[in-house]
Amino acid sequence: MSKIRTFAKAHKFVTIIIVAAIAWGAYAAYGAMTKAPTVTRYVVQAASQGTVIASISGSGQVQAQSTVSVKPQVTEMVTKIYVKPGEHVAAGQLLVQLDATNEEKALQQAELSLQSAELSLAELQQVATTTLLSDQSAVIKGQQSVVDASTTLAADYANGFDTLSSVFVNLQTVMSDAGDFVTGNNLSKSQQNPDAYVSIMPTYLQATTQTYTNAITPAYNAALAAYQTNLADYHASSRTADRTSLDALFSETLHTTQLVSASIKSINDLLNYVVNNYPKDNRLAPLPAITATYQTTYGNDLTAVNTNITSVQDAITGIANDENTFQNNQLSLEQASETLAELIAGPTQLQLASQQISIQSAQNSLATAQENVDGCSIRATIAGVVASVPSVVGEDVPSPAVTIVSDGQLAEVTLNEVDAAKVQLGNKATLTFDALPDVSLAGTVTEIDPVGTVSAGVVNYNVQIGFTQPANTSSTNLVKPGMSVTADIVTQADQNVIALPNAAIHTTNGASYVLEPATPLSAHDLAASQSGGIELPGGTKMVPVTVGISNDTQTEVVSGVNVGDQVVVQTIAATASTASPASTVGTNPLRALGGGAFGGGGSVRVQTGPARIGG
Repeated sequence: MSKIRTFAKAHKFVTIIIVAAIAWGAYAAYGAMTKAPTVTRYVVQAASQGTVIASISGSGQVQAQSTVSVKPQVTEMVTKIYVKPGEHVAAGQLLVQLDATNEEKALQQAELSLQSAELSLAELQQVATTTLLSDQSAVIKGQQSVVDASTTLAADYANGFDTLSSVFVNLQTVMSDAGDFVTGNNLSKSQQNPDAYVSIMPTYLQATTQTYTNAITPAYNAALAAYQTNLADYHASSRTADRTSLDALFSETLHTTQLVSASIKSINDLLNYVVNNYPKDNRLAPLPAITATYQTTYGNDLTAVNTNITSVQDAITGIANDENTFQNNQLSLEQASETLAELIAGPTQLQLASQQISIQSAQNSLATAQENVDGCSIRATIAGVVASVPSVVGEDVPSPAVTIVSDGQLAEVTLNEVDAAKVQLGNKATLTFDALPDVSLAGTVTEIDPVGTVSAGVVNYNVQIGFTQPANTSSTNLVKPGMSVTADIVTQADQNVIALPNAAIHTTNGASYVLEPATPLSAHDLAASQSGGIELPGGTKMVPVTVGISNDTQTEVVSGVNVGDQVVVQTIAATASTASPASTVGTNPLRALGGGAFGGGGSVRVQTGPARIGG
């Protein structure tokens, strides 16, 4: 022992290094023996049905389907501009008004010229004596034919008015039925019937059902407004009213019955869609029993209204035919009278032909003058968004006066050959725009390039996706041609399938499996596992599965797992909490010396005398 002490005193630095190494080794061994064990925790959830959607993504630009330059037919000064760039216009909408003073004067002159030509013709038709008796007899017969046709026509108007009476009796019932459906809440106390049917349908069918529902109220409101106005006009009229008024009443009633028919049809369309598409699934509640009653009621109403349409149309057609007969008889009478007049006056055919040509020329001039007057009101030829308005008030109209970009737009994106092979015409897509982060639009694949483009050895295909402006924003042209667009194209959507998070699916040697608790969890433990996971004392078991399509978050399980089965969707490895051993030393292993190796309390004493042997 004294030799060790003598060596330590003679080799202090080496001794310190040796002691430190021994202390460090002891510390490491102690740490290994006291290292906390690891505990694995699991997040478990019950398998459920859902929809797994597979899609591919591509990027490109927005393109307008067409741009139209609206050119003026006449050159006149602009007096008023009704639109500005960015506004949405309908086909036929007034865009720019020109000064029509010159054109209106020309129209008046053309009307006078036509009247003059017709008067000149009348002057040629003078009475003569050749074959006077025969021609006079033709005139008398013609007069009788006109009287007979007039009598028939009067009867048509009377019968037509009687037809209107029965039509309005039926329309009163039909409109009442329609109002009961549109504004009633027979299916749900909190919703009107059309909206209640949307709520009844499964979530994935509600968007399509809503399109049918959206058509019902506007159609009903239009029919109701027309019916109320028409009924008032009917009560204000009578069978003795003038024919012009009766013609207008007949036409108005035909239009009303057509609107009512459209309203009832929109209800039938909704009912038929709901009945034909509601899933035949015993797990779902059946459709309300009143649905069948509705189908019968509104089917009968539609038949009755269409019968009314036919009756009114027949009355209008009969009047038109008999009016045509009356006009033809009048024309025959006029021709017979003209022949008689020619015989009496003795005009030559050349004179008559010349005068007829003058009349035709005057009619052509009148038509041209009218077109020029109409041309002073420049109107939209298509529906779309105004791109530019070169016209300036007070200046001659330029050409074009206005430029319009059509409503329809396309998103053209580029896909590689692998993705392009998965896309088909009619696939649905979701479009997002770099410049409009809050806008997401639905589109449909309308065209796929039949031939790809090769660039740097990569084959790409252009795919066109049709879409429309988002609701209530077309007037501001929110999505503009040239904008960058990203399209997520749905290539497959499997509904009502077992859908699990991707993390729940494991694969070994090409075989897929999931982990399930060896012992099923209680409802409480299953819920508790959602917050950081729980331990599974019984461990897990591997369950082989067959998988279908997948996306970034979910995978379809075709077989191996049923609804309600408990599946491990996340494994969490953590360190268990253990008590730290008592120690008076820090983390520096050199402190195990109990003195200040490289600092601390105390110091190494250096003895200068002879070495001491013993204690």
